Amino acid sequence: MLIKSVIICIYLLFTYWLSFRAPELHMVFYPTLAAFSFLFMSRSTDKKNVYKIVGGAILASAIGSSLYFVNAGFVSFFLTSFVIIWMIQKFNWNAAPILAVSLVPYFSKPPSVWIFPLSVSCSLLGLLVTLCVIQQVEKTKDAVNVIPILAHKQPQYHWYGIFGEGSINLIVGALYSLL
Repeated sequence: MLIKSVIICIYLLFTYWLSFRAPELHMVFYPTLAAFSFLFMSRSTDKKNVYKIVGGAILASAIGSSLYFVNAGFVSFFLTSFVIIWMIQKFNWNAAPILAVSLVPYFSKPPSVWIFPLSVSCSLLGLLVTLCVIQQVEKTKDAVNVIPILAHKQPQYHWYGIFGEGSINLIVGALYSLL
């Protein structure tokens, strides 16, 4: 789980950095991406279910963006919420971030109707690639050797450090004499 967490956090950091560096890519990173990351990381779902959720998120972002550009008011916000909740129940997507991603255009105000669904597609496909990398890292028997910092194996340091076993009395005596 630690390897998954680190790799997912690196992916989220990369997308955040990318959206921060290039204002035109601002819509690539959205907080719901973190929710999708945690959802896919914490559940042991099969690929078919993950693909359904990703497809549902892309469809929901397109519906939310389209309804936002038709009318950015309360009625379209309600319709977006209602339609996406109905779709989540109808298709058994069982992923709350799908509703959240459909409402992002109402808060981020994308410049055109296709920018946000395209950003969602790219970022979720990047997440799927990241999940495949995680799966490959976990499959290798030498995953600990590939990423040694994640091995939880700390070097064994003795309390006497680099000075050796007999010199600790000398060091303590020298410090005592300085006082």
